[in-house]
Amino acid sequence: MSDQEKDIHGTTVVGADGSVRVDSLPFQAGQAVGITIHPLEPAPGPASPSRYPLAGVPIEYREPFEGVASEDREVSR
Repeated sequence: MSDQEKDIHGTTVVGADGSVRVDSLPFQAGQAVGITIHPLEPAPGPASPSRYPLAGVPIEYREPFEGVASEDREVSR
């Protein structure tokens, strides 16, 4: 298999106008090639409220150094 028959992998960023540019490919001008594009990571944006319903909700610790449910515990001797 020659170098021109192998898959070429690379990364780039979609431009503000929605375009993608790929330079320095090892193919002859005018040669037909196939292109597959897939995202490498999720697009940034706000988290879905249904997936993370408590995201951004402040946390308050009323008695941070007290035991949890200590009145419900029994000690046997």
